[in-house]
Amino acid sequence: MEKLFKIRCSQIGKIMSNAKVKGELSQTCKTYLHEWYANDNEQIHSKYMDKGNAVEHDLIDFMAEQLGYGMAEKCIESASNEFIQGSCDVITHDAIIDVKASWNKKTLHQQVLDGLDKDYELQLQGYMHLYNRTKAVLFFGLMNTPETNYSEEIVYEDMPSNERWIAYNVEYNPEVIKAIEERVIQCRAYLTEYDLLIKNKLGKVN
Repeated sequence: MEKLFKIRCSQIGKIMSNAKVKGELSQTCKTYLHEWYANDNEQIHSKYMDKGNAVEHDLIDFMAEQLGYGMAEKCIESASNEFIQGSCDVITHDAIIDVKASWNKKTLHQQVLDGLDKDYELQLQGYMHLYNRTKAVLFFGLMNTPETNYSEEIVYEDMPSNERWIAYNVEYNPEVIKAIEERVIQCRAYLTEYDLLIKNKLGKVN
């Protein structure tokens, strides 16, 4: 294979999902690897993603205010190493901060019930490793939903600020990073076999 597989921090959860048979790759992982190999670059859109993109800068400002950072700016520098690559939302002198825009009050309240999602925790572990930080914060905030073709603006900024967010601390765990790197190596071996299979079958009568 010409292209070397590295896992994006936001996708680490897909390759780290547990397989039915210990030591093998899960079907979720294999499906992701097939998509990565095909490199179709299909754009996925949803109203939730659209809101997240639209309010990201306001959400970063809100986070900085609520967590006492004063000001914070969107990180524009991506990072990578031999195994992992990604770009975090905010980097401070001692922490990585990732912000998520809640769709409405119900989804924010559900986040309170669900607690820290394992996939998000893995994402932050990757960021901390890449940016050499030992602490991370996952911040969920409820911002106004912009007006769209299918709905009017929904205002949440008139709510008390403390009712509009929840955050989780994540500590750096080198054992998690070791497991991720080992899984990336396993994924590369799988992709090598998959590459041979595809190339040996395509363009032939089988």
